[in-house]
Amino acid sequence: MNASVIGHGDDMTGARPDLQVVREGTEYFLRKLRELTDDRFDGPSLLPGWTRRHVAAHVAYNALALLNLVEWAETGVEKPMYESPAARDAEIEQGVALTPAALRELNNQAATKLDTAWNALTDKAWRAEVRTRMGQPVAASATVWMRTREVWLHAVDLNTGSSFTDIPADCIDHVAANVIAAWRARQAAEQIPNFVLMPDDRPGPWAVGSEDAGDAVILTGSAAALAQWATGRGAAGVATESGTPAPRPPAWL
Repeated sequence: MNASVIGHGDDMTGARPDLQVVREGTEYFLRKLRELTDDRFDGPSLLPGWTRRHVAAHVAYNALALLNLVEWAETGVEKPMYESPAARDAEIEQGVALTPAALRELNNQAATKLDTAWNALTDKAWRAEVRTRMGQPVAASATVWMRTREVWLHAVDLNTGSSFTDIPADCIDHVAANVIAAWRARQAAEQIPNFVLMPDDRPGPWAVGSEDAGDAVILTGSAAALAQWATGRGAAGVATESGTPAPRPPAWL
């Protein structure tokens, strides 16, 4: 997987990233919003408890939250993504109350502001340390990957017919590797099984531990299907060695 295509999202090098994939994902998400008729905004998304309005509001405010981190990197003045978890939730509910036209426009404006801010960042600012919503220190360059996964995955979550097969291969690979890395870091504390993802259309595997260990839980399928399962979006196309249904995955983020 070519990390530079994604933008050095979680390797924290601080290198100036390529914005191509995030821009493609942003346009894809915005196009799906444009294609969504007003009467369908209240329909269910693929995320439990959320309508399509919730997804649209979340993606818009996510861009503005990441803009806070970009401004922090540029100015050196701390500006967290959200004031608090409660403030984040209240912001989303505020967006849910908007009309479909207003939600589309909010997404357009927020995405443009973030892209403009990225364009203006200096090399020094790309390397500046900021913190994610969970308090993890990262280089400002990580905001590109953070946004990339938001727009591509939530485009599918809008539940308008998109699927993980629509997501670029490099992004799928990065998602799968990112999830596995998160599980590996929490394996001991949360007793996460040694999941081994064996894509049948890529070199592999992606593994929490050793693929040869006796405790390996081997799952096979296309890279897109495995990434979909790993992010908690269903097990269609994923098989286990024993033929039993794929287990429910641990949380990613």
